[in-house]
Amino acid sequence: MNAFTESQRFQQWWLWTLMGAVFLITTVPLLTTHAGAEPFAWGGPIITLLVAFLLYSWRLDTRIDDEGVHYKVFPVFSWRTIPWTEIKSASVTKYGFVGYGIRLGFDGWVYNVAGNKGLRIVKQRNTIITIGTQRPDELETYLTTHQHLITT
Repeated sequence: MNAFTESQRFQQWWLWTLMGAVFLITTVPLLTTHAGAEPFAWGGPIITLLVAFLLYSWRLDTRIDDEGVHYKVFPVFSWRTIPWTEIKSASVTKYGFVGYGIRLGFDGWVYNVAGNKGLRIVKQRNTIITIGTQRPDELETYLTTHQHLITT
């Protein structure tokens, strides 16, 4: 069975630089003054570490095979499947608004970790789901060679 698989994580250098800067900005004053003695003063650094851990563990997995399109956003939800019988069209697209995470926009649900290209799926009920990809050329080739799977 031939399948396209991809696993993506937040690896942008600027994101981790920003998280480190926020951690330093919220921690250094607590270490250099007496404010660190207050228990609630450590809320900022703790929240920053929790957000950093969430971003570090976040993963967008995609698998496209003979059954359909499967996708998972760990740790938010487990595998979801869109069978080929529910797909009207599937194509690689470039979208204008780059946002990361999960969002509902004018064009349906978008799941994205980096970049501005993704698999745009139009379901039979005309609902749209876009799943980001860092390998658009390989995905396009897979869709072209497996076009017979999409039922219209």
